[in-house]
Amino acid sequence: LVELIYGIDEMGCINNGNMPLKQLAPLLYKIFGVESKDCYRFYTDIKRRKNESRTYFLDRMQEKLNERMLRDDELDRMRR
Repeated sequence: LVELIYGIDEMGCINNGNMPLKQLAPLLYKIFGVESKDCYRFYTDIKRRKNESRTYFLDRMQEKLNERMLRDDELDRMRR
């Protein structure tokens, strides 16, 4: 969730980017029903990742969404 929070913050998706991270994080924790945690510490842990990509969650989310769209495209073609 921390990857998502920081991504939303970087994209300025909430209130035209005028919501500080210290307000955004608790709001998203509440929306997702997750216990509020120290997102700054988790972000530091994410930055320390040494693999090819440090954003595992966002990468996987993008992959799964693209797969879904491809499946939907295939279903649309089959219906014609």
